[in-house]
Amino acid sequence: MLLFPFVQIVQNPVLRFSEVISAPVAQWIMYLQFPVYGLLMARIIRSKGFWIALNVIVLIHGAGIGLGYLLEHFQNPFLRL
Repeated sequence: MLLFPFVQIVQNPVLRFSEVISAPVAQWIMYLQFPVYGLLMARIIRSKGFWIALNVIVLIHGAGIGLGYLLEHFQNPFLRL
């Protein structure tokens, strides 16, 4: 959940995506997550600087983790957050 939060979001049963759709999309997200982070970070570094770019990437990843945990909680409301 912490390393690949967007894969967990796509495969969560609460969203009711078909397995035929969610499995290949999750595979693509798993392979493309960190290269996309790198490209986004390189783009932001040119205009804003390293620390702003790093904070944006951490914020995006943290939002994915938060959404993943929230969906897990909706799937099983007896889990503690």
